[in-house]
Amino acid sequence: MTADKIKNKPQKRVREPVQARSAETRAKILEVAYNVFAEKGYDTANTRDIAAAAGVTHTTIRYHFGSKDELWRETVRQMFARTRAQLELSEEDLSQPPEERLKIYLRKYIFYCAKNANHLRIMIAESVRGGERLNWIANNFIRPGHEAILSLAEETLPDNVGKLSTVSVLYSVVGMCHLPFVLSNEVDALYGIDITSDEAINAHIDTVIALIFKN
Repeated sequence: MTADKIKNKPQKRVREPVQARSAETRAKILEVAYNVFAEKGYDTANTRDIAAAAGVTHTTIRYHFGSKDELWRETVRQMFARTRAQLELSEEDLSQPPEERLKIYLRKYIFYCAKNANHLRIMIAESVRGGERLNWIANNFIRPGHEAILSLAEETLPDNVGKLSTVSVLYSVVGMCHLPFVLSNEVDALYGIDITSDEAINAHIDTVIALIFKN
């Protein structure tokens, strides 16, 4: 073994744990940022508070993300990557008739909404505020998803969708799917129901599908 190889060998053993710790730190920051941006909104969220909650220095956030804007964008990228992974239809799902495919998608979407209220809070805050960040989200993440689901809906419910405003149909269904989970505290205060329990989620799924398909 040459001297160069001997010199480099311990460096490789050290580098891998350092890279792993760096990845863990980055993931922790994103997890905390997701919660903080959902709770406080972009304008009120503070990277120093995110750093403290993640147990890192403010410099560490700047090292990994550069700025609050890029931290927010990376949080949103990860958020939608999670969405795509959880809503993806399997080969078996795709082999089903159009109506059944839509039902499967709605079940997945409602369950996702129930378990990811922070996603909904971030999107509502940005939608109310409007501006460049919302345009970025819409063009990069939302539009492709809307186009896919509208195509499936038009294939499944041609008589209903064709006679109505497709935008109104889309947002009516989206609101029906996720609003109870956005207002989970209100549901609990009024009716004493934990809408995020598996029993309540399944009941909501059955209700939405019955309303849409009238079965």
